[in-house]
Amino acid sequence: MRNQRTYSAVLNNGIPITLCHRAVKLFRIRVKPDGSVEAVAPWRMSRETALRLANERADWVREHRAKFLERGVMQYANGELVPLWGVKCPLRVVSGKPGAQFDGEYIVLSAPEDSGAEARRAALLTLYRRELERAIPPLVSKYAAALDVAAPRWSLRDMRSRWGSCTPARGTVRFSLALAAKPPECLEYVVAHELTHLRIHGHGPDFHALVRSVYPRENDARSLLRSTV
Repeated sequence: MRNQRTYSAVLNNGIPITLCHRAVKLFRIRVKPDGSVEAVAPWRMSRETALRLANERADWVREHRAKFLERGVMQYANGELVPLWGVKCPLRVVSGKPGAQFDGEYIVLSAPEDSGAEARRAALLTLYRRELERAIPPLVSKYAAALDVAAPRWSLRDMRSRWGSCTPARGTVRFSLALAAKPPECLEYVVAHELTHLRIHGHGPDFHALVRSVYPRENDARSLLRSTV
């Protein structure tokens, strides 16, 4: 059974990418925190078609890659500062099973000795997930009541280009794990924003008016989301 086939390629703008064929349904491309680029294509898609689709996103790739590289490549090494709820906490790395916890002063990240930055980031996300799983339920209850909607089913995803998404037809909401890096008011705003979509699907004036009726500090929270912690 085939699991993956991987190629090295270069976009038309000169950025190298890794092109992978896997058992997926749709083509996707992402920029990793270290600036590397990975495109994933279904088995049935030809290499040429996958590379064409990647080149169609070349401008997006260049912009997002530049943002990562401008703020420096996180290695998740001892002493690096990692954001948690809007506060930069020093990182302490120990050898062990992947995971992370906050001891009140340090984020203690456990990972195998030979782990790279991406594996250590994945370990950090276990802490973010626990924090959000604690913080989200009361906010969902609060804003479901304020908006007079049924509390949706929600999940957490490692989303790198958006803070949340809502599927009103299914009554489901997804939140980015990266929200645990931002100040708590950012999470509250995103919960209010996504649950408002259960009432209004688009982002017109009526949508933002309804958001502000339940979360008046919408503009302040949006500015915090755009800022670097």
